[in-house]
Amino acid sequence: MKNVPYIMVVFTSAVLGLLLTGPHLGAAAGDPAKGKALYEKHCVACHGPQGKGDGPAGKVITPPAADFTSAASKKKSEADLLQTVENGRPGTAMAPWKTQLSQPELNDVIGYVLTLRK
Repeated sequence: MKNVPYIMVVFTSAVLGLLLTGPHLGAAAGDPAKGKALYEKHCVACHGPQGKGDGPAGKVITPPAADFTSAASKKKSEADLLQTVENGRPGTAMAPWKTQLSQPELNDVIGYVLTLRK
């Protein structure tokens, strides 16, 4: 490290710090059991009990509710899923939940949704 410029060490440390403490880290650390209860209360009407997008409302909305078991959904990162739950999807029935659920609750929901993908 003797030959590495000081600014590079500071910059690298700052970037690593942000990556390790960013707002979306820890989604998987959410409690799936708590997430299941929240999912059943807030999400099952559209996404269905197994997350296939086949809930009573999910079948009639356009575009249809996301199927968490689909190949396309399985390609989405935890951060992408969390961003969608937090902010919703404009032009769809997916509303933002960041004002109704706390950050730990959002993480719990994502923790549960990840179990549906398996």
